[in-house]
Amino acid sequence: MNEEIKQKIIEFNNKFGIQTEFVKDEDVLGYALNNKIYINENEEHDYEKTNKHELLHFFEDTQEFAEMKNNILENNKERIDKIRSDYELRYFGLYSEEEIKAGAIDNEIVIDIMTNNLDFEYENGLKVGDKFLGKVEKSIEEKRYMNLTLKANIKNMNLSDWEKIFVANYYDGKERMLPQGKDKISGIKEDINKYLEELYNKNEDEMKIDRHSPEVIREFESEIKALRTRGEDINNIQLLENNKEKGYERIAGESEKHLYEEYKHIVDLLKGLNYEPAFKAAMLNETLTKIYKLDVENEEEKTIVKKRDLNKSIAGHMILNEQTLDFMYKNINDIDQYNRNFANLYFASVEIFKNKIADKSSISLEGVETFNKGKWIKFDGKTTDEKNYVENAKNLAALVQDTPWCTKQLASSQLADGDFYVFTDSENKPHIAVKMNGNSIDEVRGIQNGNAQELEEEYRDVAISFLENNKEIKNGKEWYEKEECNKRLIEYKKKIEEGTFEKEEVSKLMEDLVRVDYRSHGGENSNRVELRKSINKIKSMLAEYYECKEEEIYVGNRLEFNELDVYVNKYKVIIGNVDFRASEIEDLGKLKFIGGDANFIDLEIKSLGELESIGGSVSFKNSEIKSLGKLESIGGDANFRASEIEDLGKLKFIGGDA
Repeated sequence: MNEEIKQKIIEFNNKFGIQTEFVKDEDVLGYALNNKIYINENEEHDYEKTNKHELLHFFEDTQEFAEMKNNILENNKERIDKIRSDYELRYFGLYSEEEIKAGAIDNEIVIDIMTNNLDFEYENGLKVGDKFLGKVEKSIEEKRYMNLTLKANIKNMNLSDWEKIFVANYYDGKERMLPQGKDKISGIKEDINKYLEELYNKNEDEMKIDRHSPEVIREFESEIKALRTRGEDINNIQLLENNKEKGYERIAGESEKHLYEEYKHIVDLLKGLNYEPAFKAAMLNETLTKIYKLDVENEEEKTIVKKRDLNKSIAGHMILNEQTLDFMYKNINDIDQYNRNFANLYFASVEIFKNKIADKSSISLEGVETFNKGKWIKFDGKTTDEKNYVENAKNLAALVQDTPWCTKQLASSQLADGDFYVFTDSENKPHIAVKMNGNSIDEVRGIQNGNAQELEEEYRDVAISFLENNKEIKNGKEWYEKEECNKRLIEYKKKIEEGTFEKEEVSKLMEDLVRVDYRSHGGENSNRVELRKSINKIKSMLAEYYECKEEEIYVGNRLEFNELDVYVNKYKVIIGNVDFRASEIEDLGKLKFIGGDANFIDLEIKSLGELESIGGSVSFKNSEIKSLGKLESIGGDANFRASEIEDLGKLKFIGGDA
């Protein structure tokens, strides 16, 4: 995908407060999770149509969508009836029977019509989707946030500021009518108290999460992906994949439990505080119906507010405690300072609370060096402090609000199984997160490169010191080796640029560069990508190492199939990823080494020729290759599904899953 299309899609989604990420995946064109759209750039497809399909899913519960859907179904009844069964097969396993009965399949059909992805068009095909999204975009701002802009008739009412805000947001003129007559004010106050009692008394069944909610399914898939990235035993991963329903049940069950605990904690807190009912109702209503979070995009904070579905969302509640509530309650008079935007007021309260947490909290970890760059803060998990873990989760979520970590939305679930460590600088900004699972290190994250969540070089030694002192516990050694490898990758590049790199280091460099794939949270390791950019400067050393000519080495991030006809006959060594899909080449020429990933999907040739080594992962899906021939090593995963391979030839090593 070219960068221009990527940027166009990103900017389009930004209008709706939705993030975009481009991934490499063999099985899907795109999907939506939480407040982000993921688009697979490995597959040949219309990326903008795929994006609009996923974007339309965000608005399925709007009145505008319902009207458009009814119109399309009514006008195309006979044709849609014929394809409905095909769609039920296509989405079998993704949607539950209840969801299908509720119209999930019809939504997929209608959205495909709106984006012109079916064999017949409705009106002007894609323009229907464009028209709909344009309409939604215009109205989205007023629907997304709590309305703090009061009309004249509300401003003049004999009510407090928060009571006026209640009036502006509660009465819709349809189901909820504003009381009239001389008892209007008392009627409003009565409605406030009734609604507050309703919000106080939600039961667990009302918050029961659908086991096939898209967020549950995506969370399960994210867990599998994380296990693969971490190098978990393939048998354990397959066991999970073969028991998806149990996985969905576990995630949904744990999430609804954590969310209900958070909700009860907030209710008990509000009942014990001396605020007027209108304010309490506003706060409870916001956390039950909205999801507030901060994201960082191009090093700038971006506010995301999304509608919450109590039966589908697994994101945590707002950070409501005595400090944040008190700030919002008292500062409503200065709302113009926050552009009459409730999200700005809320996050201002979180920022002040975050600094209080960081100022008073720190721990000294025995043997762990901080290099005078900041301090470690520990948040006790449920297994350490069951009584206070919900409050600890709120504190943790507040501290990490301006990071790319999902902890800011899932703090309770992340503290459920273990403690959590955060390293902050002298200004209380978080830089490193270490999530524990019992007595094992589950994740180590930084804040560099957005969703990639890589460690910043300035703080890598701090993380390494922590990991070096915890190498003996489960996963500690693996995380330690990953960051040591990253440190070497950066050092190689520095030496190459300075002209001090020695040929004796080539062997280790190539091992780190092409055989060890420590991927980031969001894709390829940026340190590997940056190192590849400098490799051309040591081509003479590489030629000696690979016993070939300099002109027989290609260095780059990726080669597409339409370039391969030239390159496979020209190069012995390709340092980077190679995509052979749909290539019409007749053989691999003199190619011996591929440094990155290799995709042989649908390749018609039957032999790998002289190929001896693949540094990354490889897929032979639907290829006609019968034998691996001279291939001796595969550095990453090897996918043999739907292949015709009968003989592994000289293969000695697979670094990942097979």
